[in-house]
Formats: sequence, C-alpha cells, structure tokens
Amino acid sequence: MRKHCSHIRTIDIFIPQTETNMALVMQLERLKLFAELVNGGSFTRTADKLGVSKAFLSKHIKELEYELSTQLLIRNTRTMRLTPSGEALFNHTNKLRSFWQDTQRLVQNVDQSLVGDVSFTAPAGLMTYRIMPALQSVLATFSDIHLNVQTGNQTYNLLDAHYDFAVRITRTPPQDMIAQKLFDFDYVSCATQQYLDKHGEPATPLAIEGHARLSLSYWQNWSYVSQDGPIQMDSQATYRFTDNELIKQGVKDHLGIARLPAYMIEQELETGELVGLFNDFEPEQRSVYLVYPQTIKRPMRVQKIMDCIKEHCTN
Repeated sequence: MRKHCSHIRTIDIFIPQTETNMALVMQLERLKLFAELVNGGSFTRTADKLGVSKAFLSKHIKELEYELSTQLLIRNTRTMRLTPSGEALFNHTNKLRSFWQDTQRLVQNVDQSLVGDVSFTAPAGLMTYRIMPALQSVLATFSDIHLNVQTGNQTYNLLDAHYDFAVRITRTPPQDMIAQKLFDFDYVSCATQQYLDKHGEPATPLAIEGHARLSLSYWQNWSYVSQDGPIQMDSQATYRFTDNELIKQGVKDHLGIARLPAYMIEQELETGELVGLFNDFEPEQRSVYLVYPQTIKRPMRVQKIMDCIKEHCTN
C-alpha cells in the first residue's frame, strides 16, 4: 500500500510483523482512507488529495466493507452518501482521531518534560570519575530526572534491553548505532614508591617479569610501543580482579604494579601517592564513545543528560 499511497501518513507500529499484526495495520489504514473519503465528499477529490488512483481508493473501501460485513456507502456516478452503518463508523473514526490527538499531546507533554527515568550503561570507573561529576549540576537542578544506570563492561543491545544510550570504551564503535567520540585516554602503568623501593623500579615493560602484577581477569595482556616497535606482556597477572577500582586499591596497598586508565589516578599521580612508570614508552590508548540509537525525537530528559555528558566529557 505504501507504494501507491506515498502522501498518506502511515502508522509505524514497533511490533513483530506477523500476519495478524500486518492485517491490523492495513485495517487501520483503510479506516483512515474511509474517513478521508467522507471528509472529501467524493472519490475523485479524495484520490487527488491523497495522490492515489480512484481504483486504489475504491478497492480499499470495498475491502473494508467486506471485513465489516456491511455496506458503508451508497454511490452512483454523481453522488455518494453514507448508510447508517457508514455514519456510525465515521462517527467512531472521529472519536479515534480525537483519542489519537489526545494521546499525541499526552506523549509530547511527557517527552518535553524534564521528569522521569533515564536509563543507560557505562563502565564503573567512567561513572565514578567522569560521568557522575559531570551530571551533579544538572541532577541537582532537575531533581525529577531519575537515573537508572547499569555499570560494567558488558555490551548490551540498547533496544532489546530498553536503554536510552550507553557510554562505552572501545576501538570499534557499533555500525548500527550513532557513536559520538567523547575523549581518548591513556593507560598508565603505576605502583607506589614503597613497592618500588622494596622491589626495584623496572626500567622497561619487559622488566615487569618477576614483579607482582595487578590486572583485570579478562584482560591480562598489556601492550606498549617503543622506538623498536610494539611490546606485548602476555604473562598471567599475580592478582586478577573484575573491576579497576579494586585494582586501584590493591596497587595503593603496595601489592604490585598495575595499569589503569589515566582518568582514574590523576590525583594520585599528582600527589605522588602513585608513581607512573615507562614514560619513554607510548602507552596503550582507548576511546570513549556515547552510543545511542537513531530516533526521530528523543525525550527531553534523555537529551538533557546526553548533552551534559557531551559538554563535560568531550576533549
């Protein structure tokens, strides 16, 4: 139907396209055509207005009559009038139109208000050190915005999991979503001065062998770049954790050498609580992206949070 009726606004229903659902969509389209026909007063005028043929319009009115098992119109070559069933249906379509307009106003009021839930996912470290500090002001101002945040490194299907957006650390942003880069960051190898005084400071990444190493359990390979090329550390870490915050605490407790995102240890490096290592080697770099589905219109509360993150977290 869309091929012939390009000027008619169709109803986009985000439900599985089963045979029953597609039949329902067609029935709603025929009801709209019927209402347009009655308001237009004739097949010719209505067909011209909608940019379809008279035959197309007539076919769908006949199919509507067949589906309802009743005659809706009495017509000849010059005139057209409604049957009692047709009048009843037309009155009902007006009620449906009024209901739809009220529904649109209700949804628009919700979407345009700064009230309600905003759901997203982000790594725990990013939430602690970048995102929550960025959101403090807007959340204090708009206290009716409620965050629902899933922290962790798992990658979710945003549509299936009903998240508004995600903040992700990745080298390969998804192709089926909008991905806007926020900033790049380095991984910094570090230890406490107390640990280095006791065990010695390794001059190169290769000298880490023999030292206690703290790492994420799912990412124990550390890579660096020297003037001679890349260096890969593939040995198993001494202490393995599922969260960078635990690694940070462990390295501050003098357990060994860790590699952490620079944004997590900026203060500790500045105060000397942690010492950065391998300054002559290029550290591994990652990028942070704001990832969200493409949509015609986004609720204002969601857009407000996204804009705040982009404003405060973009390089």
